Amino acid sequence: VVSGVLFARFIQRHVFNRALSPSISRRVYTYYQLVLVIHPLQILWRFLTVWCRCYPDLYIVGETRCGTTSVSAMIEKHLDVKGPFTPFVHPLAGKESFYLVGHYWGLIHPYFYRMCFPTYLEKWCYEAYYQRRMLVYDGCAQYLNSAWCASQIRAATPHAVIIACIRKPTSQNISWWRFEDNAQKWGDALGMPSRSASFRVNYPPKDIDAAIELSESKEMQDLFRRAERLGTHDGKGRKKGDDGGKPGPSDAASSPSSSSFLPSWAIPTPNGQLAGLTHMTNYGKNIRRYIDHLGAERIIISPVSRLDGNPKGLMARIKAKLTSASAAAAAAATAGGGRKGGSGASGRTGLATRFYDGGGREVEAERLNALPASSTPVQSNDTDKKSRVMSSRPTGLKKPEEADVEGAAGVFSRSTALKLHRIHAEQIKELESVLKCVKHPVNEMPAWIKQP
Repeated sequence: VVSGVLFARFIQRHVFNRALSPSISRRVYTYYQLVLVIHPLQILWRFLTVWCRCYPDLYIVGETRCGTTSVSAMIEKHLDVKGPFTPFVHPLAGKESFYLVGHYWGLIHPYFYRMCFPTYLEKWCYEAYYQRRMLVYDGCAQYLNSAWCASQIRAATPHAVIIACIRKPTSQNISWWRFEDNAQKWGDALGMPSRSASFRVNYPPKDIDAAIELSESKEMQDLFRRAERLGTHDGKGRKKGDDGGKPGPSDAASSPSSSSFLPSWAIPTPNGQLAGLTHMTNYGKNIRRYIDHLGAERIIISPVSRLDGNPKGLMARIKAKLTSASAAAAAAATAGGGRKGGSGASGRTGLATRFYDGGGREVEAERLNALPASSTPVQSNDTDKKSRVMSSRPTGLKKPEEADVEGAAGVFSRSTALKLHRIHAEQIKELESVLKCVKHPVNEMPAWIKQP
């Protein structure tokens, strides 16, 4: 009960961005409603057993509203994967952990990140029984725009594979605004006061034009610059004294310090979810951060316009990246005297990563490109959790590709639309250089980059 109330209090202020109610009865009602949709006992148990849990091999880091759910469903269908623990009763539970954006009382220390994932025993038993590798992934879509996440992922899993999903910037802004606007209404239904938490600046914006203005304000520019310095000491994705392997109790960096917790203004993203719209669409800069920490050879970029129900070359690229990452992790473990470090260190080396078609039959990754779209749907069946989410989405929210076609007509004011045109044009130029850096296939280049 105590942990549930403390967690509910924290997410009311930092996730819903609401101040605490002065009325005790109203506060009790809100906490009661929130405790019904969280898992406090599981949170406690996972922190107590963090020492025997593994790290993820694969990340889908965002951006939000850019097809991360579709990519997640695709890899769950074609790979032996296990998703993370989600602290909320949520339609996408099992896809996003929310750990590195500070949902667990602001804690982002790499050592405790393992609380979101399976135990080594579960992973070893799976691999021993099925004789194939079980991959673990985290699909939190807020990791791309949160500047400290790349360094924390580097500290925890230096050989991980990163998938970054991108979408036409204007469509992303519109879709995210509508999504978060609905979340604000959810907070109202839970009895939360309308005023925002004291550490938020001009939040929430009254409309999408105000959100763009806030995102480009000097205050937000300063906050995002400060966010770049959060999380690590040496700026290279490692705490001082960390050699790049798995942090643990014996490491100098393992004890939590002030840099292991995010300040309130940064959770889950600087000044709140709707305060950084133009920073979210700066895909080039955000992906470049992961390149600097993990290397271009670990990065896969997935445009949402290419997710047409057929994996095409995406799964083949994922297999190639996972194979090279596993080899690098094994070599690092050998060089480190057998200490398991980061991605790929499951304890059972030499197991193959298997791929499957729409009927569950094992195939080579290269053959996935030749399968017809009807045999490889993004969702596996009508009972799949992500199928239910996609089929039950509100009528006011369109699928990403449909919103891309509609564009931004009638959504922004003319002055805001002109401002966004200039901002996005510069961001797309930087994204083009990043796409070349990661050797993104030319034939999978989205139309909005070819003709911005």
